[in-house]
Amino acid sequence: MFNNYHYFLVLSEELNLSNAAKRLFISHQALSKYLKGLEESYGVAFFERKPKIALTQAGITMLNALRQVELIEQNLGNQLTDIKEDKSGTIHFGITEGRYPIIVPKLLKEFRLLHPKVELVIHRTTSPEMQDMVVNNSLDIFLSGISNITVANLKYEKVIEEHMYIVISDNLLRQYFSDQYPACIEKFSKGVDLRQFQHVPFILNKKNFNSRIMIDQHLAKLGITLNTIAELTQPDIHYLLCAEDYAACFCLTMYLSGINHLNQSLPKDARLHVFPIAQFQSVNPLALIYHKNKIFPPYVNDLKQIVKRLCSPDSYYSSQIQSLLNKQT
Repeated sequence: MFNNYHYFLVLSEELNLSNAAKRLFISHQALSKYLKGLEESYGVAFFERKPKIALTQAGITMLNALRQVELIEQNLGNQLTDIKEDKSGTIHFGITEGRYPIIVPKLLKEFRLLHPKVELVIHRTTSPEMQDMVVNNSLDIFLSGISNITVANLKYEKVIEEHMYIVISDNLLRQYFSDQYPACIEKFSKGVDLRQFQHVPFILNKKNFNSRIMIDQHLAKLGITLNTIAELTQPDIHYLLCAEDYAACFCLTMYLSGINHLNQSLPKDARLHVFPIAQFQSVNPLALIYHKNKIFPPYVNDLKQIVKRLCSPDSYYSSQIQSLLNKQT
């Protein structure tokens, strides 16, 4: 059963003999022979062939068992690496697209200085996809919010609780609050009541993302809706559009460093303002997430510590945030 068990795992992912054979660098005939022998050995069919290839209930059972075998094999390799004190290996680290430019450049540099023989492979994708990748043993650990964890067998270590802010350009503030400008800047720096911003155009994230869920819950409590003119998933595009006076948007703590950098390139009278939101009690717990049964080599602890430090209140980006907020008052 365990001979070439990766053949079964790849075929379960591809659900196509030709594609799976290409990934495995074997012939279509060799893969068909492997599957036929496996099914004859157990006396059950693991895949339905028509109308298209799909796992049977026996196939699902086999897949779950072989995923556990794969995890045991990975854990064994990591433990033997520890015993040998071998500082080489590979870590597959996941992160969402928006957080990638904030964390990854510094992470790659610092981790390589500590462990030059360890390859750090970065995966940029969505939180739900990373959850599945951890369960499928194709991802070791990832950074994400924990409020939308839906997959069992995951463990997490919280690194920061992010707060939500509103972002609006100076020009839009002057346009939509002309009778209060510039006195409103000091007023809003103490907390924005979104009921006063219903006439302002907004860009929001897609509905299934953590930041949008937090905003929608707050709006529901206020009993209001916002003038949403666009829904986009890329945070950096939100802020660039804000800088073009297209709309206001929202921002979680970690992304504020990007706004600070953007403001440095803008004229003083066109900068972006960042304000806290009054009565906004929700926070976004950000954590390092991994399989609860995963055994890591020691150098993964160094990876965790670097990520936690980069996300901590004393980090470089956080000092920029404080500077950004202080400049408004």
